[in-house]
Amino acid sequence: MLSFDSSLSDALDTHSTESFWVLKLYYNDETSFIGVSDQDRIDGSDIYYGLVTSWGNLTHSLDFFNFTTSTMNMSLKLVNVDKVIENGRFSDLFSTYNFANRKWELFQNTGRADTYDTSARMIGSGIISGDISYDTKGISIKLLDYTSKYHKQTPSNVVDSTTYPNAPEVNINKPIPMAYGDFHIRDDLGTIPTTYFDRFKQFYKGAFPAIITDKWDVGEEASKLTVDSQAIHTLDAENFYAFKSDQYSTLTGTIGISSNPTVTFSGKSASVYIPLSSSNQGSPNGYGKYSLSTPANAVDGDFQTKATFEADGSHTVNSTCAIDYAIPKINKLGIYSDANIITKYGTATNLANELDDYFQIANVQIGSITTNSETETSVTGIFTSAQKDSFDFERNVEYKLFSQAESESVEIYETGLQIDFDLEEIEAYTISEQYEEVVTGGFSVQTQFENEEESFSETIIKTRTKTVNTPSKIEYIYYSGKGRKYGSWISDGGRSVGYSTSNFIENPVFIIEDIMRTELSLTDSEIHETSFNNSGNYDSGTPSNDGYVKDIYSEDKMSDIKFAFSQNKFINSKDLINRLCKQILSWVFISGDGKFKIRTLRGTGDYSSADKTIDFNDINLKNISKTPLGGVRNDITINYAKDYGQDQFLSSVNPTADSTSEGNTVAGYKQTLKLKMDADIIDSTTATKLAEAYMEVFKDRKVIISFDCLRAKYNDLEIGDIILFSNWDSSIKIYGDAMGTDYYKIMSISKKPNSSSIKAIKVS
Repeated sequence: MLSFDSSLSDALDTHSTESFWVLKLYYNDETSFIGVSDQDRIDGSDIYYGLVTSWGNLTHSLDFFNFTTSTMNMSLKLVNVDKVIENGRFSDLFSTYNFANRKWELFQNTGRADTYDTSARMIGSGIISGDISYDTKGISIKLLDYTSKYHKQTPSNVVDSTTYPNAPEVNINKPIPMAYGDFHIRDDLGTIPTTYFDRFKQFYKGAFPAIITDKWDVGEEASKLTVDSQAIHTLDAENFYAFKSDQYSTLTGTIGISSNPTVTFSGKSASVYIPLSSSNQGSPNGYGKYSLSTPANAVDGDFQTKATFEADGSHTVNSTCAIDYAIPKINKLGIYSDANIITKYGTATNLANELDDYFQIANVQIGSITTNSETETSVTGIFTSAQKDSFDFERNVEYKLFSQAESESVEIYETGLQIDFDLEEIEAYTISEQYEEVVTGGFSVQTQFENEEESFSETIIKTRTKTVNTPSKIEYIYYSGKGRKYGSWISDGGRSVGYSTSNFIENPVFIIEDIMRTELSLTDSEIHETSFNNSGNYDSGTPSNDGYVKDIYSEDKMSDIKFAFSQNKFINSKDLINRLCKQILSWVFISGDGKFKIRTLRGTGDYSSADKTIDFNDINLKNISKTPLGGVRNDITINYAKDYGQDQFLSSVNPTADSTSEGNTVAGYKQTLKLKMDADIIDSTTATKLAEAYMEVFKDRKVIISFDCLRAKYNDLEIGDIILFSNWDSSIKIYGDAMGTDYYKIMSISKKPNSSSIKAIKVS
C-alpha cells in the first residue's frame, strides 16, 4: 500500500473534500517538466496548466494463478488548440521538448493548501510512451510504468571478443552464467570419504556450467573458464568436470581458482567414476560357512549403508564369501590410461593380508584392511588393449573374502570403478535453444473495467520458460560449488533479515533482489526493501517471524526453502523474475512510487491483519463471482534437479491428488485435472512442499468481489494489498455464507482522481 501523509488521508476521509490529480511530464534531461491538471493550479513556483480534458484510469492488475502482473498504465487527453501553451499548441512543444521515453509523475491531492508533489502523494510514475497522437483539438498520451526502463536481457554479461579475445569462436556473444544456491557436497549420503571419492560428481548435488573464455587445447598450456560474472561462494579445485556421453569426468590436471570467478586449468588428464551394478550381479557364492548381507548397499552411492562379507573358517578347512558386481557399458570418453577399483570400508576384523585371511577384488589380493580405510586397487590387467582403446569395460568383477582357521569379516560402504584417461577435446555442448521466453496462453475474460480484458490460464501453468531461436553450440566445463554471495546490501542501514554479507544466496526472495541489484543495477531507492524483508526474512531464533514464503510452503523455517540453479541462457529479466515468483507464489511489480515490491500469497489461516478496511457504505458492489472451473488443478507434478549437461530434469514429485475438488459426490463428476511445472530446485523436500502449496491454492475455486469506491480515500491501495470489509450488508451472502472476518487480496485496481474500481479475491 502507498503511504499517504496524514494530511492527505484526513482530507480524503472527509466526504466534502475536493480531490484531484496533478501530473508532471518531464522532457529532455528530465530536470524540467510541464505540469498539467484538470484546471490551472499553482503550487509554489510550480505551474500546472489546466489542459487535461480526460483523465484515463490509472490501472494495474495481477494474474492470481499465473503470479504475474500487468504494466501499470494510463492514457490521458490534453487540449491542443492554438495558443493554449507557450503561444502555440501542445504538440508544437515536440520540436524543442523530447517527451517520449522520459519520466512522468502523478500525484493525488485535495483542495487543502498542501504541497502537491511530495513523495507521500505520488500514486504513479514511469515512462511516457512514444505512442502519442494528436489533431488540432486534442492530444492523447499513454503513460507506462518503469518496466521498459528497468528490465533487460539477462545474464547481462557476455563473452565479448574485446574482453575475451582468445575465447572459442562458438562462445563469442554467449551469456556468462549466473549461479545461485548450494550445488556442493550432498548431505544425504553420510560423510563422503576424501581420499578418493570426493572428487566425483555423483557425490555432489549438482554440476553447473562454466563457460570457457580462453581456448583449451590438450597440451599443457593453461586455459580459462568463467563460472559467473560475480565472485561466488565456494569453488573446489577437485570438482571441475568435462561432460561427454552423459558422463561427468573430473579434470585432474592443474586447476587454479585464485581469481574467482575466473578459473584456470591446464593438462588433459581426467577421471570418471563408474558405479557398479548390483542388479546384474552374480548370486552370492562360496564354501564353508559364510554370509553376505545386503550386497546392493556396497554399490548404491550411499556412505551410510553397507554390505557385510563374512567367512568362518573354523568349521571347515577354509571358507570364502564371494559375489560378482557388474561394470555397465559406457561410451568412449578419451584415451585410456588406467583403471582402478576404489573402495570405502567400514569395520574389518582379522584381515591382516596373511595367507589364510585376505580380501580380493578382481583376483587382486588387497593389502591389510583396517577399519574405516579406503583402498585403490588396480584392475587395468583385466582388460585387453582393444577393450581399453574402445572403452569396452562391460563385465563382472568378483569380490571375495577368504578365510581359514578363524572368522573374518569386512564391511563395504561404497565401491566402484575409476577410469583414468586423457581428454582429446572439449566437446561443444549443443543447447536445444539459446533464448528463453515466457510461455503464454489461456483465454480472456472481461473484467469490471470498461474496455479492459485480463488473461487467465485455463489448462496449463509453467514456471520455467520455453526456449526459442536456433540451436547453438557452446563450450562448457561443469563444476560443483555454491553460487552467488550476498552483497553488503543485505545488512546496510541496519537491515536485519537473518543473512550476512558473503553468505551464499539460496533464499528465492533474495535471489530476485540480487538479480535486480547485480543484473539491473538497481539501488535502495528503486527497491522496496520492507516488502522483500516481509517475504524472505529468516529468524533462526524465532521461526514464527520468518517471511511469508514459509507460510505457503508449510515449512518450519525459511532456511528449509532452498533454490539452486544456473541461468545460462538469455532471458528477459522480467520473465526470469516471474519464473521465480511462480515458484514462491508471489508477485513482483513496480509500485506507484516507482519501486519494485513483492507480495507473497500466504496460507489461508495465516492472515491476521489487513492493509486497509473498506467501509461497505463507501462502495458500490458490482458483483460476486468465483474463479473459472478451468483454473482448478488437483494433480500437481513438480519437475526438479535439472542436469545442465543433459539439459533435462532428472526427478519429479507428485503428491496424492486432492479429492475434495474432484466433484466425486452426487453433485458432480470425478475429474483429475493436472498441472506440471519445472522448478529451480534440486532437493526433493523443497519440490514436495512446492507441489503441496500449489495443490492448496489450485484445488478450489476462489471468491471474487468487484466493487467501485465512491471516493478517492482508497486510492492509496495497490495490487497485492490485503483488505477487510466493515459494515457489510448482512442480507448479502457470499455464496450462502455471511461475510465474516474474511481477507481479500486486490487483484486489480483502476483509479480516477475522485474514485476507484477494485476487484479482490478471497485468500483466507
